[in-house]
Amino acid sequence: MFLYASSPIFCIEAAAYHDIGKAEVPKSIITKPGKLTEEETLIMHQHPVFAQKILERINDSPVSGIPEYLIRLTIDSAIYHHEWWNGKGYPFGIGFEDIPLIARVTSICDAYDAITSDRIYRKAHTRHYACNELEKNAGTQFDPALVRVFLDNEAKFSVLIKMISCL
Repeated sequence: MFLYASSPIFCIEAAAYHDIGKAEVPKSIITKPGKLTEEETLIMHQHPVFAQKILERINDSPVSGIPEYLIRLTIDSAIYHHEWWNGKGYPFGIGFEDIPLIARVTSICDAYDAITSDRIYRKAHTRHYACNELEKNAGTQFDPALVRVFLDNEAKFSVLIKMISCL
């Protein structure tokens, strides 16, 4: 079912678009330095749904910039990267293997990147701290087997994540 995610390069290219739905979120929410209100959080949680609409429109266009062989990976990465292993994520509340593999990988890399990067509301944490957070949330937020693979190869993934953020 998820054989299309077998190439690491395909995964990197597809995951680069995972937050494209944030283009539809008001800039005031994206750049807010403090805690989001409940209403702002609900809007932010819609960015995967916004991504689906954007990517489906792009997919129907003859000029999308996304190679045809990456469209399904890109859509799955963008729509499902906030779903949690235990089913308590968003936007659909699906869990376990119902979450496409590309999205499970993207969620781990996205969390690691978020933790180790400066944000408008806080400074970056260390790689060690990020790894501890991933391990702590393995089995609830993240696929535990994929977290183990990530942690065993964290230095290599760190380089790949930086490549993605530069795209």
